[in-house]
Amino acid sequence: MNNKRLDAIVILIVIYIMGCSGNYGKFTPQAGNESKETQRELIDNWSDYDIRLINRSGKLTVVIFDPKNDGRKILVGSEWSTVKNQEMWTEIVKANTTSDGDFKLPGYSGGTSKVYEIWGPDSQLYGLLIYEAYRVSLGSVKQVDENTVSLTWSPPPVRGGR
Repeated sequence: MNNKRLDAIVILIVIYIMGCSGNYGKFTPQAGNESKETQRELIDNWSDYDIRLINRSGKLTVVIFDPKNDGRKILVGSEWSTVKNQEMWTEIVKANTTSDGDFKLPGYSGGTSKVYEIWGPDSQLYGLLIYEAYRVSLGSVKQVDENTVSLTWSPPPVRGGR
């Protein structure tokens, strides 16, 4: 009798998860060489994107690249800054690029930072993201309407009394 009850609960949980996951997309990391090429393209072609970023404790931790002319939009919270001009972008790149031309966010200990693709639940690419995993936890990509997703994020939990 208990096994049947447990089976029924498991089935209900699976159905619930499947039903709730319909409005969510995902973050997909690019492979090493592809990520490096994409970083260089993003740095050089910055004006093709709406660029938003998060600074935590004075350090750049998240950069989102939302293509301007693709008909899709990425929504973020009010704590995000926007790159407004080439001077601002040049400053950001200079402070966060290695001598090899790779993007590296402050405090990232795994070499250069990795590019993540932002996919909507409709299997469309909405944009790109570079983030510092030790300072930020990515949340979710949620569909708002047929051409818009919203992103959530949070600072990671404090560990070891820091």
